[in-house]
Amino acid sequence: MRRILTLATLALALAAAASAQTAGRITGTLKDPDGKPIKGATVRATNDAVNARITSTTDDKGRFAMIGVRTGRWVIVAEAPNFIPLQGSADVSSSNLPVLALTLQRDPGPIPGALVKTIGEDVAAAEALHKAGKLDEAISAFQSIQSKNGRLTTVNLMLAGLYREKAAQEKDAAARQALLARAIAAYTDLLKSDDANARARVELGVTQMAAGNMDAAARSFQDVITANPRTTAAAEAAAHLQDIRK
Repeated sequence: MRRILTLATLALALAAAASAQTAGRITGTLKDPDGKPIKGATVRATNDAVNARITSTTDDKGRFAMIGVRTGRWVIVAEAPNFIPLQGSADVSSSNLPVLALTLQRDPGPIPGALVKTIGEDVAAAEALHKAGKLDEAISAFQSIQSKNGRLTTVNLMLAGLYREKAAQEKDAAARQALLARAIAAYTDLLKSDDANARARVELGVTQMAAGNMDAAARSFQDVITANPRTTAAAEAAAHLQDIRK
C-alpha cells in the first residue's frame, strides 16, 4: 500500500499582500527531516473547480515556484524518490500568496518480515520447489527474491535454512562446510537488520554447532537467553547450550 502523509492545511508562511495582482503564485521549499534541501522533487498543484493543474520541480536548494495560479483552493502534492509523498491544501488569492515550507519524511521501505503480494507469490513458488525436494532450484528462487529486497527477513530466514538443509545432505566435507558458511553468512546478514530475531539467532547457533564453531554457537545461544529469558526460543537455546557444555 502506498504511503501518503496528509495534512489538513500545509504549514505555510504568508507572503506580503499584493492586491493589484489578478493571478497568484505558490512558492516554497522542500526539505528532508534533517533540514537538507531535496533537489529534483515534484510539486503539483491541482484545482478541480477550475480544471487546472500546475507542476514544478525543486532546484538544488529545494525551491519551487508556480506562477499564474488562479484564485481558489489548491491541493498540493509533493513527491520525491525514497520519500513519503506529502499532500495538503493552500488557499490562493491576490492578497494571499502562499510560501510553503514542506518537509518530506523518508520512506522506510517494507517492514522487515513483511511480504508484498507479488513477492508473496514468488515465495510460495519457491517453497513449492523446496517441498518437492528441488533444493538447488529452491535456493535459486529464494536468491532471486532476496536480490529484489534483502530486507525481507522471512525470505532471508528461509534461504539460510535451505543452505543448512542442503549441507546436511552433502557427503563431501568441504562442500558441506561451504554450505554451512553460506548459511552462517545469511543468518548474520539477517540479524544486522533484525537484531531481535530470536529464531534466526537460535538457528545461527545450531548452524555454528554443525560447522564445529562451538564458541560462536554458545555466544548465539547465550544472546537469546539474555535478551528473552522466559521465551520458547530461550528454552531451546538453553537446551543447545547444555549440549555444548557436556
